Amino acid sequence: MRKGVPKDPEIADLFYKDDPEELFIDLHEIGHGSFGAVYFATNAHTNEVVAVKKMSYSGKQTHEKWQDILKEVKFLQQLKHPNTIEYKGCYLKEHTAWVTCLGFSLYLSFCPLPHSPKSLLFHSIFF
Repeated sequence: MRKGVPKDPEIADLFYKDDPEELFIDLHEIGHGSFGAVYFATNAHTNEVVAVKKMSYSGKQTHEKWQDILKEVKFLQQLKHPNTIEYKGCYLKEHTAWVTCLGFSLYLSFCPLPHSPKSLLFHSIFF
């Protein structure tokens, strides 16, 4: 079992086993907040452009951070609607959760924004 993968099978099933650093390429930070940073990235296997939210669960309040990640992943897995982001999965690497989503193109197609649309959109979704 790869380091960082939960031992509890029910929790482990919430996360993909792939190494996110190998799977996602061309990461460009588009925003950050108290829970982590959000990046545009490309899935190296599918060429899909995704948003990746990287959240550390080490340091102070590790347990609380981990519980927040579990809640977010469980919520995103249940979110199924054509007008919302599409949850693609979560990966773990060195005490960091990589939450990946699609769906930003829907918003951008309706709203030309004066500021960086990428930053505004992902700030509103992830922070």
